[in-house]
Amino acid sequence: MLKIPLLLVTLAHFMVDTYATLLAPILPLINERLNLNLAFAGLLGTIVSLCNLSQPLMGLWADRMRRRHLVVGGLLLCALFSPLLGLAPTYLSLVAILAAGGMGVAAFHPQSFSLAGELSGERRSFGLALFIFGGTLGLGLTPLWVPYCADRFGLESLALASLPGVAAVLLLLKFAPLDNPQTSRRVLSLRESFNGQGFPLLVITVVVILRSITGLGFGFYLTVLGRERGLSLVAGSIPLGIYNMAGVVGGLVAGYLADRFNPRALVWGSLVLCVPFLYAFLYTGGMSSYLMLVLGGALLLSSNSILVAMAQELAPQSSGLASSLPLGFSWGLASLTLPFVGHLADQIGVAGTLEYLCFLPLPTAALSLLLPGKVPAGK
Repeated sequence: MLKIPLLLVTLAHFMVDTYATLLAPILPLINERLNLNLAFAGLLGTIVSLCNLSQPLMGLWADRMRRRHLVVGGLLLCALFSPLLGLAPTYLSLVAILAAGGMGVAAFHPQSFSLAGELSGERRSFGLALFIFGGTLGLGLTPLWVPYCADRFGLESLALASLPGVAAVLLLLKFAPLDNPQTSRRVLSLRESFNGQGFPLLVITVVVILRSITGLGFGFYLTVLGRERGLSLVAGSIPLGIYNMAGVVGGLVAGYLADRFNPRALVWGSLVLCVPFLYAFLYTGGMSSYLMLVLGGALLLSSNSILVAMAQELAPQSSGLASSLPLGFSWGLASLTLPFVGHLADQIGVAGTLEYLCFLPLPTAALSLLLPGKVPAGK
């Protein structure tokens, strides 16, 4: 494992996922300023994820590059555009800003996951869990500082968040190993890229889509749930931070265990076990509620690194493409449900809607039984 380069790429992942999730913590302010209902707010939540539908194409392109330009270019695009959402005067301008930042997110992830997998050496699952830790740490901290800054200094102050992203770009250019040793001298067909593993890759993709419908629903509407229950913007963002940080811990633990135990069992077990905790979160109060959210979020989000590592091992010659399937492509398809989730929340309330989402991991767990176990070395 090449620790310093891996930590640098993890820092870049932290920045990109911070930019990708600037909207959710201040969604109540955006709704009030632009007078949006929850269905239109949900449509905003799909913009970045819809851009991620291009990740398989980005992955194919990335696998043919001799230099990993998309790692640097994707981060730069996020840093320049995403912080401008606090300056957007209209709904359409906000959509345009989110789309530009979203393309940066889509460009960054396939090549960066491929690079992180290489830098991890024999400990791929744990190395990817560490890399995902960086991104999820960004998700967890964003709900803590963004509402505070927006409330104290105004939404316009978020534009200053571009500066650390640009600094991270300069560090990548100087210190990151951006050459791509896996570049093929000939263009692989799509069938060759999948390495004869089309069915297990399809199962991985569908599992992530179904799991992400629950994950995105909770992540996007937790702040709105807090507002619905009479909490301030800052206080209402605490559950989102807890939820995302729980995913950090869950992902690291699962990534560590996946190098030692059957990863399929870890996936289906975590999906089954998350259900009672997420349900209990909705109908308990105080510290008990937070504890249920920690356990439910950790279990639900824990399989990220396992499924990405599994996909990379199934198609090692096209790791950029393989990484994109359980990443942005699956999340992008799952995000298409957010406007419908928002419409349902307009009708029956956020808590009632999230209650339905709690149970979706159960059929997802049943499907995950079709996943491969340990992938043989050199597959």
